[in-house]
Amino acid sequence: MKKILFAGICILIVLFTTSCSNGEKRFVFDGTVQGTYYHIVIYNDDSTGFRQGFDSIFTCIDNSVSLWVRNSLLSRVNRNENVILDDIFKDNFIAAQRMNKLTEGALDITVGALVKSYGFSTQRRTNLSQRQINDMLKYVGMDKVFISGNKLIKKYPQTQIDFNAIAQGYTTDMITKYLDNKGIKSFLIDVGGEVYARGLKPKKEKWKVAIEQPTKSSDEERSYNATVSLKDESIVTSGSYRKFYEENGVKYSHTIDPKTGRPVRHSLLSVSVIAKDATTADGLATSFMVLGLNKSIEFLQNHKEYSAYFIYSDSNGELKIWYNDSFKNYLN
Repeated sequence: MKKILFAGICILIVLFTTSCSNGEKRFVFDGTVQGTYYHIVIYNDDSTGFRQGFDSIFTCIDNSVSLWVRNSLLSRVNRNENVILDDIFKDNFIAAQRMNKLTEGALDITVGALVKSYGFSTQRRTNLSQRQINDMLKYVGMDKVFISGNKLIKKYPQTQIDFNAIAQGYTTDMITKYLDNKGIKSFLIDVGGEVYARGLKPKKEKWKVAIEQPTKSSDEERSYNATVSLKDESIVTSGSYRKFYEENGVKYSHTIDPKTGRPVRHSLLSVSVIAKDATTADGLATSFMVLGLNKSIEFLQNHKEYSAYFIYSDSNGELKIWYNDSFKNYLN
């Protein structure tokens, strides 16, 4: 049976195992984590212990950098408690610093207070005045936080951190390292749309992943716009067409521009980024949603090592597509 994995918010899943010519079997692991799904496919001679390994990694990451776990290290840091950081927290912080520098501030994990105030991390929606936004922007910026030893130092206690722009990509990368250490040569990992494909499938085929077609509403049936073939690379899709809230007929994205303090509003509906690791692809996909189409294209012209595929709306409301030259090599 042919299946296509969606690089985005949804995937098509069928649970079964099939025998391969070299004696290995196809094992599929599905579940929920970090408020979303995970879908992992491996080719191996048995599946003993893998689910426990995955669950252990998910738990460790949640206990470190989740906003949803009340006593995670991140939650305690945001409450200004005296916390000893673990390697997971430090890894995410260092990755965030790197992405912040790479994107000239488009990705910034210190927007946590704004995200919370807008209601993106809760079910309560709030209208913020410009004065309120300006007050919170005083505490936004990677220059206002740093790590010293095993401690996070804040210049202002009001600064709140949110790792959501990279945490799921990081989770995918940790599962990748786990499977690599187990000697698995062929697998695909999808944590909430953060996808990594290792090796080839048994018939020497690359892994195929679909890019979701933007829809007019968040509950509209999903379809795909294009498919790509991957080997030893990650693809991550970020979009404003499913994760938004509507107020007085206006759609507000879940992505905050750290420079303005407001949800982004532009014609870019979806961006899919291919990179060597999921953390980088995740961070870039979020950053491009902040930058918008034109600035993202300019970025890619200066960073040809990344491949990206954009879906945007023109002045007539028609869907348009743009992708850089390197992305052509992945399209089926």
